Amino acid sequence: MKIFAVAGGSGCGKTLFTALMVERLPKTVVLPLDSYYYDRPDHIPSDHYDYDVSQAFDFELYQQHLTQLSAGESVLKPDFVYETGKRATEFTEIVPDKYLIIEGLHVLLRPNIRQLLSFSFYLESPLDVAVSRRCLRDIKDYEISAEYSLNQYLKFVRPVFFEQIQPTKQYADIVVENSYETRLDLFIDNYLADNEL
Repeated sequence: MKIFAVAGGSGCGKTLFTALMVERLPKTVVLPLDSYYYDRPDHIPSDHYDYDVSQAFDFELYQQHLTQLSAGESVLKPDFVYETGKRATEFTEIVPDKYLIIEGLHVLLRPNIRQLLSFSFYLESPLDVAVSRRCLRDIKDYEISAEYSLNQYLKFVRPVFFEQIQPTKQYADIVVENSYETRLDLFIDNYLADNEL
């Protein structure tokens, strides 16, 4: 199994890029880091909780599932519900296949995860574009106001980006700044062709 990582800050286009990879690569499964949040403590209201900081994620379970998938074993992926701040009681079975894409803010943060990777991408967008994408997503998907989204960005998202996420760019095999589809097609034509697609 080949494991590809798609990393980058909030609103940089990770979900779209991953979807484009899945379209182009047969036999691909995705393991998003966003599914592996810890439950938000009951005493902390949602608007005071930092969902971007790396400590909000259960990396121990994520690493365990990556190791199992690499060994050809299926896993039960948790599903996180933002409205409640808790994991759902149901799980999603992930069956290993030829390719696995891991996607998320911090997928390049930990050495024990990086050593499992066949190739890694770091997506980079101008901050104004990323903020706009995030704000529009929040309004559409979570039905929150633009003011709330921007306040969360300034309070949590921006500081974590510079402190924890942007520094992981150094670990990427390639930094993708624009023309996602063109860069992805070149990757598939060149890298994967050389490595028995």
